Amino acid sequence: MSPRLTLALAAILTLSGLAALVAQDPGASEKSVVPIGKAEAGQVVFVEKGCHQCHSAGPTKLPAVELEQRLVIELGGDVHAAWTRDDYARAIMDPNHLVSEDYKIAMIRLGDHFKAENSPMPTFAEVLRVNELIDLVTFLDSLTD
Repeated sequence: MSPRLTLALAAILTLSGLAALVAQDPGASEKSVVPIGKAEAGQVVFVEKGCHQCHSAGPTKLPAVELEQRLVIELGGDVHAAWTRDDYARAIMDPNHLVSEDYKIAMIRLGDHFKAENSPMPTFAEVLRVNELIDLVTFLDSLTD
């Protein structure tokens, strides 16, 4: 098993182990294993890890991006209204499990069918600490409130 896959599985198991914490948190959503973190800290992680270079965050003001032509995937709002913190966590830890339809269409129009089936987003399994992941998904979840 590759080190990257081992780390991703460890993160998923850690998040699964957090279910007991969620059960103890009366404010936690019944639909989510990931506990509620700090949205403000999650916004910091969003910027520090460069998420804002490819994603918008609703009305949240983010630093300017110095990239030319890019496809911006909007997070929050109606598109992600049904997502739970677990959904965001999985998308961050395993981006290829669900590739944005907008991205697929753009890549197919460019004739790149390989890219259309694979997310351009890197996995963050080896980059984020568990508390950063919890805060980040709490920030993303707050965008649909």
